[in-house]
Amino acid sequence: MDNKTIGQAKQFEEKIDTIKTQFFSALDDFKKYYVYYNKNPEVDEFQNYYLNSKSQLQNMSRDLFLATNSIDKNIEQLDTQMAGVSVKLEDEKKLNGELMKILSNLENTQNGSEILIDNSKYSYNTQYYNNWEIFVGILIVSGLLVKLFKPSSPIPSTNIH
Repeated sequence: MDNKTIGQAKQFEEKIDTIKTQFFSALDDFKKYYVYYNKNPEVDEFQNYYLNSKSQLQNMSRDLFLATNSIDKNIEQLDTQMAGVSVKLEDEKKLNGELMKILSNLENTQNGSEILIDNSKYSYNTQYYNNWEIFVGILIVSGLLVKLFKPSSPIPSTNIH
């Protein structure tokens, strides 16, 4: 509720409290002057008091009716506003659900890509070590081949002549 609505509610409450406090004394006056007026219709003073108290009760009744009517209108306006807010809230809930699904998929994608990166690093490192092993093996085999196929030095010959 906004401040305007709270202010209106306080005004309505004060209006109703005012009518409530004045009503019973006005009703007592009306009863008293109604009896006096009907017993002595010729006395103008009783007629004036009776009409004044009747008018006072009618004014209170009218004021209470107007306040009740205004309250009903405010309730209808608030109900319309709340229906609009409820529709917006439902839309936001749906949007939140969709965004949560997207977020979950993105997190899964990130987790999957991290696994793929780790797998790629492992494969790279394995291939790297295999390449070094092959290189060292080639060097060793080359060295052995060179040593095996190297022409042997001539055997010192003994000259027998």
